[in-house]
Amino acid sequence: MAESPVMSYNVPDDTAAAPEPAQPSETPETAPRSRRSPQRNTLLDDVANDLALWIDDTASKIALAFAPGRAPFAANLTEEAKLDYYTRALFNPDGSPNVAGRNREVTRLGVEGFGAVYKAVVAAHPEFKPPTDPMLEVPR
Repeated sequence: MAESPVMSYNVPDDTAAAPEPAQPSETPETAPRSRRSPQRNTLLDDVANDLALWIDDTASKIALAFAPGRAPFAANLTEEAKLDYYTRALFNPDGSPNVAGRNREVTRLGVEGFGAVYKAVVAAHPEFKPPTDPMLEVPR
């Protein structure tokens, strides 16, 4: 099956060279024109841009108006109430570790979040701080 010369995509090597630069004798009036003029903003382009910006700005303002500053079902708790909750979750009333509560909080908060909560609870309740082994203490 022979290829049509119109549809041929094979370019001979001698014609694949770079296009010739425009001759200095050509004036803008005689220079070949492209099919499409350079991108110019018309009145309709300006209106479309203004409308798009207005829609985006209005949608953002509406979304912020409906969105509360916190999670929708989060409770309003004081720092003392949070500390009380996490103390009960991490430690039993006798001061022993609450393993089930700790596992639940590690799963919910992640390792870094659990570490921050644990440090806050131990700082508020030094009696829950685990005893240090005298063999592991750093000599001074």
